[in-house]
Amino acid sequence: MIKTFTKNDVLRYVYGDVSPKEADALQHLLIHSKKFYRIYCQYASVKLNIKKVEMEPSDKSIETILNYSKSFSLRN
Repeated sequence: MIKTFTKNDVLRYVYGDVSPKEADALQHLLIHSKKFYRIYCQYASVKLNIKKVEMEPSDKSIETILNYSKSFSLRN
């Protein structure tokens, strides 16, 4: 039986979530399919760069928020 691979299979390969047998088959696919190789390159690039995303606000954002909140007077 011939296995048909999807983009999801390539994503699983990028994250190492495939069996050794699937990995061999996917490597063969990537060598012989420009389409799937491009998909692999895109996914691998995203995986490498996703760690660069900042998960905290910048100092400028914090300063803007604090200045905005100071502009309100507290009434008792």
